[in-house]
Amino acid sequence: MESNEEKPSLGRKVYIAAALLLILVVLPAGSWFYLRGGLNWRKQAVAELADYGKIRGAYVIWQDRTKEDLLDGKVVVVHLFGEDPQLTDENRKILDTGERLFQQFGQNEYFRMAMISKGGSAEFRSHAQTLPSADYATWVWTGGLGSWQTILQNSYESYCLAEKVSPAPKYYALADTSGTIRRFYNAMDQSQLDRMVQHIALLLPTK
Repeated sequence: MESNEEKPSLGRKVYIAAALLLILVVLPAGSWFYLRGGLNWRKQAVAELADYGKIRGAYVIWQDRTKEDLLDGKVVVVHLFGEDPQLTDENRKILDTGERLFQQFGQNEYFRMAMISKGGSAEFRSHAQTLPSADYATWVWTGGLGSWQTILQNSYESYCLAEKVSPAPKYYALADTSGTIRRFYNAMDQSQLDRMVQHIALLLPTK
């Protein structure tokens, strides 16, 4: 009995060969390059993190007299406003950046912001306390400002020397869940703020 099947045309053969090439070679190669690029990015980002000492705790005493460190076990973004801050353009930007961090990471139980200040103008405190993040950020309205200043300034000096960068007047510190300061960022430089967001995401524990 004769077969009536036709041989595939040249065009069909080319189409089948191209499809097989795509499935067997191009797509796996593309996936490999994509994964390799992601791995290299992660390695580079992790390599930018170091050890610049420890932050101190931010303690609250509850009604039952128990004492809790609100920063313990958290990835913490710290900014030191200092004594009697005013609502300058720079401080407004820092408060608004904190608001964006709250919107991005505020639902994560392992993330906190620590804003260190003693006093402050009525305008500054009013702006800070009317932001949606006001009840979320750990505001340290402290009379013990000196210890925070010493820790952050000494650590920041070490960071600037290690990275060979000039100190910025306004900066953030980023600490991991052990309280170790891992890096500093110029609070007025958007590219550094973007990198800080990436580092936060790297340091946050996976649930």
